[in-house]
Amino acid sequence: MSTTSPPVTPTPTVEPKLLTTAAYNELVAVNFQINPAYLEPYLPRGLELDFYSGETYVSLTCMVMRKIGILGLPISRGFAELSLRFYVRHPDDPVNRKGICFIKNYVSSPTATWFLNSRFDRDYTKMKMKHKNKGFGSRSTIPEVQYQWKVDDHWNNLRIKARSQIKNTGPDTKVGFILDHASQYLASGKKTLEYKVTRPTWQIWNAAQANFTCDVERLFGKPFVKPLAKRPASVFVTEGSDINIFRPVEIT
Repeated sequence: MSTTSPPVTPTPTVEPKLLTTAAYNELVAVNFQINPAYLEPYLPRGLELDFYSGETYVSLTCMVMRKIGILGLPISRGFAELSLRFYVRHPDDPVNRKGICFIKNYVSSPTATWFLNSRFDRDYTKMKMKHKNKGFGSRSTIPEVQYQWKVDDHWNNLRIKARSQIKNTGPDTKVGFILDHASQYLASGKKTLEYKVTRPTWQIWNAAQANFTCDVERLFGKPFVKPLAKRPASVFVTEGSDINIFRPVEIT
């Protein structure tokens, strides 16, 4: 006598719920090749470093975060953010589960510092910053962006003038590799949390001019002084867009 086992019903994938909405605007990324040994101490458990053509990268990024809030209620009108980040993936699904980890984040708003630390379980630090830009939203004007942040009594500076739009930002390109890592991962105690982030496709500009001075050791630590003193592998700027950040899930 033979019996037939009942069909196995696959467990449905539960999409995380929306945590907050925001806008990432006037984003500048200065990208550097780095020895992976520098990044391994910062790698949360359950993840692995992601490589492009056999190289690992860190990115110094500046942007203006606007419209951040909960259920449509704004927390802050807008503030500047400076961060150093690197690129990771989940070994069980390296194509679909990839994102960024942060070495350190700085923001210009005390209200935003409180909100981000409480909402994202992350170490944001308030720092005096200022920024200016022109040319975004205009087809006839080339974008220019400048960010400054104050370390002790000295102003650090990142100034970018765009050159031309990048037509190919597919995942097989260097810029596409960086843009393809939208989600965020962080260590929380012994856990690793995954924040899914969705956004539309961004219009990207190459940089014709990039001036950059930063007290790297004071802000991010001595291991990153030499890597960030090298010539950048790439520099790009984007107007950005509205984004969605979803409630975190613990990875296994």
